[in-house]
Order: sequence, then C-alpha cells, then structure tokens
Amino acid sequence: MRPCQTMARTFLPALTLAGALLIPAFMNAQVDRTKAPQPGPAPKVNLGAHTTFTLANGMRVIVVENHKLPTVGIQVKFDIEPIVQGDLAGYQDLMGELLASGTQRRTKQKIDEQVDALGASLNTYNDGLYASVLKKNFGALMEVVQEVVTVASFPDDEFEKARTRMISSVSTRVDDPDQIADVVSRRLTYGKAHPYGEVVTEKTLGNVKRMHVINYYKRFFRPQQGYLVFVGDLTEGEARTVAEKYFSNWKGGEVTSTIGPDGVEMVEALGPVRKAPFTPAANKPRTVCFVDRPGSAQSVIKVCYPVELKPNSPDAQTAQVMNTILGGGVFNARLMQNLREDKAYTYGAYSSLDVDRYIGSWSGGCSVRNEVTDSAVAQVLFEMNRMMEAPVTDEELALTKSYMAGSFGRSLEDPSTLARFALNTYLNDLKPDHYSTYLQRLDTVSADGVQAAATRYLHPDNAMILVVGDKEQVANKLAGYSLENAVLYFDVNGDPFRESAEPAPAGMTATQVIDAYIQAIGGRSAIDKVKDLKRAYAAKVQGMEINLTEYNAAPDNYSMEMGAGPMVMQKMVYAGGKGYKQGMEGRTELVDIELADARENGFMFPEAHYTELDYELTLIGVVTINERKAYRIMVRKENGMFTEYYDVESGLKVRRTQTESSPEGTLEVTTDYSDYKEVGDVKFPHTIKQNAGMNFTFTALEVLVNKGVDKSLFRTE
Repeated sequence: MRPCQTMARTFLPALTLAGALLIPAFMNAQVDRTKAPQPGPAPKVNLGAHTTFTLANGMRVIVVENHKLPTVGIQVKFDIEPIVQGDLAGYQDLMGELLASGTQRRTKQKIDEQVDALGASLNTYNDGLYASVLKKNFGALMEVVQEVVTVASFPDDEFEKARTRMISSVSTRVDDPDQIADVVSRRLTYGKAHPYGEVVTEKTLGNVKRMHVINYYKRFFRPQQGYLVFVGDLTEGEARTVAEKYFSNWKGGEVTSTIGPDGVEMVEALGPVRKAPFTPAANKPRTVCFVDRPGSAQSVIKVCYPVELKPNSPDAQTAQVMNTILGGGVFNARLMQNLREDKAYTYGAYSSLDVDRYIGSWSGGCSVRNEVTDSAVAQVLFEMNRMMEAPVTDEELALTKSYMAGSFGRSLEDPSTLARFALNTYLNDLKPDHYSTYLQRLDTVSADGVQAAATRYLHPDNAMILVVGDKEQVANKLAGYSLENAVLYFDVNGDPFRESAEPAPAGMTATQVIDAYIQAIGGRSAIDKVKDLKRAYAAKVQGMEINLTEYNAAPDNYSMEMGAGPMVMQKMVYAGGKGYKQGMEGRTELVDIELADARENGFMFPEAHYTELDYELTLIGVVTINERKAYRIMVRKENGMFTEYYDVESGLKVRRTQTESSPEGTLEVTTDYSDYKEVGDVKFPHTIKQNAGMNFTFTALEVLVNKGVDKSLFRTE
C-alpha cells in the first residue's frame, strides 16, 4: 500500500422504499380479514395559498407565508434561456461564484462579515441567489441582497482567484471516471453547439475576462426577467413593502446588444449568446463511444440520448413512473435487481429521465469490473426492451406509486417546497393545480400507460453507449452493440480522439523501465544507503486537514498513521512478516491478501524488489499521461494486478492504478506522483494526487532520510 491508499471510502446511501399504500377506514362495516383492503382514491392536496404581484419594473414577487418558525427565506431568480458560450465556456458559472464578491458599496469581506453577524446564509448562482435569516434580521439582510443583485462590482482580484479555483477544479475532473462520463455523455447527447452540450475546460476558462462576466450580469440580471420569492414568517403586506423598498426602482444594467438577421442576439464582448434551443437528433442509429483510461480496472457505462419531454407534457408523470420502475433510485428497480442482485456486476445501477422545458434526456448505467462490461451493456439494453415489450406487474406499479407518493409528501414538510412549486408553475407554464392534483394523477397511472410511455421515451436502438475504461481490455468486445459495428473514441472533453498509444520501442523491457526509474531517483547505491525514512503528508478534504505519516526502517519495517488533528482514523504496522491494522472499528491482524500487500510497504523502494516479491512485469506500450509520454507496465502478483506508468523522458513514476475492495464493491484507485525533490541523494514525490471515489491532493510536509526512527513504531505484538 503506497501513500494515500488507505483513504476513507465514499459510501452510497442506503435506498429504502418509503410510504405505504393508502388504506381506507371502514365505518360500521364488517371487515373480511382474509382479504387485503383496497386503497382508496388519492386526495387532492391542499398546498396552502401563495400570493403574487408584479413591481412597476416588471419583477414578479411570490410570497409563501409560513409562521411556524421565525425565519424568512429569500430567493432571487432570473429566467435565462440556455446560452451558447463557445470558446468562453465558463463565464456564466464564474459570474455566479463572483456575484457576492463585492458591490459598489461593500467589499467581499464586509459582505461576509455582515451575513455572519446576522446569523444568515447567502449562496449565489449564475441565475440568482438564495438567502435565509431570522425574521428580526430580515431587513438588514435585504440590504445586502439588494446590493448583491443590483450593484455587484466583480473586483479584479476576486475574479482572478475565482478563475484559478475553477481551473483547478476542472483539471482534477480528468482523473475521475464518473465526472468524465457525465461530461462526455452531455456532449454526445446534445452536441457541441448546444448549450447543454458545452464543456468548460482549462482553455475556455483561460479565455474568459472580467468584462465577459460583467456583460453577462448586465444583460441578464434585469428586473423584467426576475422573480423575487419570499418564504416564511412574513405577511403579504410586509413582503410588498420590502419588495417595493429594495427593488421597485431598479432598472438593471446597460450593455450593447443587437439582434442579427438570423434572430440571434449579439451581446458586446460575449458574441451570440441567445439561440433558440434546438432538439438534437434522437433517431441516430445506436453507437458505441469510448473514452480510454489505460490501466483502469473498472468501466463506467452510460447509455444516453436526448428526450423531448417538457414538465407540462400530459404524460410527464407517467414517464417518471416508468423510469422509476426501470432504474429511478428505488432498490427494487429493474436495473438494480438485474445487475446487482441477480448478476452481481455492480453495487448500483440506475437510470434518470430529465424533464426539461427545452430539451431533456434519458440515461442509464453503472460501474462494473472490466470482465463484465459487455455483459452489463447487454443487460441495460435488455431491461429497456423489456419495459417496452410487456406491461409492468401490479406489484411493481403499486410499490413505485407508494414510493413516489411518500417522497412527494415528505417534500411538503419543507416550506421552501411550496415556493419552488409556485416558481416552477410560472417558469414551466404549468396548470395552477399541477401540484395539488399530483397524487390524483399518480393514482391514475396504469400498467398500460407505463408501457406506452416506455415505447415513446425509451430508444435502445437509437442510444449512445458510452464506456469510460481501459480500451485494451474492454473496447474490442463492444463493437457488436453498435448498429454500425464500430467503436468511436473520444477524449475526456468529448472531442474525437486520435489514437495516441504506441508500441514499446523494440528491445525495451519492463525491467529496463524499472531500472531507469531507480537510476532517475538516485541509483541503487543511493537507495541502498537509506536505512530509515519518514514521510509526512497533508491534504484538505471537505475543509478538514488530513495528515498521513509513514515510517520505514530496514530491512522490512513499515508503520503508517492517518488522522485529523489528534484523532487517529487509521493505522497500520508491518514488520518481519506480521502486521495489523487499526481503525474506528478496532484492531485486526493482517492475513492473506492484506498481509501480502503490506509486505510491499515494508520496502522503502519496492520497485527495486519486484523480483523478490515475485511480481510479473509486462511492458504494454507507450501512452500519454498528462500530455507526456509514459511507459505502461502491467504488474501481476499472486493476489491480483496493478498498472504503473513511468515518464519516458525523465524515467520517474507518474501514475499507479489498481482496484481495492470496499463495502460498496470494488473501488478503482488512481494515484499520480509529481513534484519530485531530492532529499539526501534520493528523489521523492512531494505531491501525490489520488482519486478513490473522491479526489485528494497530498502535499509532503516533511521527508527525512537516515534521521533515526523509533523502533517501537514497528511493534506488532
């Protein structure tokens, strides 16, 4: 186990069916207890009233009264049509992040201090903001909200900080197969020219200037496009007074804008920003699309295509029932039962049906080990066809209706739900009673209706099958699922990919690559002189600092501790063929596979001992890692395998990929090594990035060679 391989796992939440079938109460009647009573008719839901009015400048105000708690929620939402950002992709999100970074009257620090002093919260987005506060501080918070919405200043220094943060976030995306699948599936579903298919990259963010953010804000944050929503402990009269005071005189910003002959609006600096969203072709023959991740032990599968299904469509609710039965989040869904419970291919298999007023989509899939990737694709297609070919069972329909009714009922416990319903009613042109009659419409959904929805919205023969995984192990088994009998390759941004893998140079062997690595870090003479070693690393994980410290002492002693502050979350010790691990659950001895893996840790430079460890090395070829050529070596051991990558030019190790077992199934771990620095006469990586369900970046705090290590650290008794 190399540094950072002992990270805490990411656990998926347990999914349970919620709610029960409605059972009527019988009065003055004899009950036959040999028969289950029939559910009664679903009621019309009394959601409570909301009021709405419009300010003189065109801004619409929605008020939802709820006096149970002395709090008020404030939402400002602007109705902005999808925008094609082109080579400037990212300026929308940058504007959202920067909206509260300063105004014409307050700095970011002053805004943050005021929000904190009021005990309030304030979150901004590319189409508005949401804030909440105690009723007694409502007026003071409204002053801040008004400034943020109407006179945001987007300071130069804050712009550069935000852009740097976003570029850093985008750069880590390429190491996460799930994020890759999400990005590429959007690009394939909607197309590069569609707003929903655009991909924010380091390059496009580099093109964004402060003026682009400002001009977007001035053009689209305008009162006639805005909604001001109040939820909580205030009356309509109070809401009207406050809305008039803070927003009635707001006119919005000014920016040069013209409409071209094609009807496309041209905004200064931004170019063509508004374009009527078109419907991507949903009738293309089924294709197989692949993103290569050399060395990946798992494949992420996504079957996807566009769907024209608007929220106000008559069969939208029936379609959602259909998708919930197929794979919409309940444990009894067909994809889950087939791929997890029956085949044991994956921990979870899901599908989603995105209902959108412009253009939606359907997608389904899972993450599976390489050996069953093609079989998993076959089962996803099988379940899609099965939904179309025969009605669902009465039990499936009843359970799904119960689950959806329960979810709907629980959502009503949150007062903000009513505000969201009111806002959606206007934005999506819904009937006034759309939500109050939800349970009644749900009750009328039939098995025949579900089958009809499946026939209309499931298109297995027109889908794009996207797989993110190891091309050499998986891709050749997938061509048969394409109706064109071909596999199309894409990069991590969804652009067509040209093969970059190369065969290894003639005569080059894996042993020679390892020897070059040993020489690159200092040579065998230098590493043989290392008798003890201490390495201390730190990483930020969700705002918490995690510390990892490793100790080695010749010939084969190893100790590791990982924790946060004084709390030790994980510990492992190996010495002389024995070892143990200790975590929150207590201490357990290392045996079998764990003990064999720990033996590798006992060596300070395990690469120099691969022969002694009985590892079988195979040089696969040359691939591109982080825009540099690297040798790819497959390493087989008695209990499994892993893949390592060594920079062709420098000889240094740059990546290791392997799979580990976890409570949620197999977990793919990718570890990148960089920032090599010489300590004594040997080079060590000082930055270690790892993706193990989550992204971590560990930075070396201390690397000590031959400074003496306390031998008590290696006690195994």
